Amino acid sequence: MDTSQQEHFQKIISDRFVAIEAELKGLEQGTEVISPDVSIGRLSRLDAMQHQQIALANKRRCEEERGRLHEAERRLRDGTFGTCLRCQGSIAVERLEIQPDAVTCVPCAQR
Repeated sequence: MDTSQQEHFQKIISDRFVAIEAELKGLEQGTEVISPDVSIGRLSRLDAMQHQQIALANKRRCEEERGRLHEAERRLRDGTFGTCLRCQGSIAVERLEIQPDAVTCVPCAQR
């Protein structure tokens, strides 16, 4: 992978980090603990708890993606970015454009 491609993918990863941080910031309010002494109806409380669980799941998903992107940055620095971990072949550039944290090529991912 040449320098211009590395810079291109570094920008894609950096942009995704910014998007994740913005999404996590937006999820902060939805993950707050619902105090039992707040008088909202029983169904409203259940609805609020369901929304809280959805927000917590989204937060976990974002944090996991952020971890995978950190790993992709490491591979970019090490020169192993774009190499399939299973077959050691190249991962298609189109796949990396969409999913920069991909660690396997499409044929290996389908197995």
